[in-house]
Amino acid sequence: MAWQPEAARPDELDAALDLLRRLKLPVHGVAEGFRHYLAVHDTGLLVGLCGLESYGHSALLRSVAVEPNFQGQGVGAALIHAVVNLATRIGVEELYLLTTGAPDYFARHGFLPCERANAPEGVRESWEFRSGCPSGATLMVRRVGAQAGEEV
Repeated sequence: MAWQPEAARPDELDAALDLLRRLKLPVHGVAEGFRHYLAVHDTGLLVGLCGLESYGHSALLRSVAVEPNFQGQGVGAALIHAVVNLATRIGVEELYLLTTGAPDYFARHGFLPCERANAPEGVRESWEFRSGCPSGATLMVRRVGAQAGEEV
């Protein structure tokens, strides 16, 4: 099945927070930035979600979350592809993420490990970078935008 991520609807916030909590992913700041979240649906139900926190030319990818029954079916990949395109449309050049358990997965989607000290100021000052993820979390980066050959 070809999953089609779309902008998360405001009335989906509670379902999104529930999904994140069940998957033990951070919910801090989600409500405030929900306008930059993407969702995947199956028969009208939210089955996947991810967000983007923009810091000028840099952004932080927030929580690629997929319902367990839908994992391994391309939902996460569709969300990552869509969030890269969203980042490109809003002028982001570098997309960062923090992960404690999935660096290999994100590497398959073009993200490379990055030293935490090399993160741009906005990303370093984000809640997720400062306290939301453990200091041992892997920071990864992917260049996006027309210069990186992404669809615009």
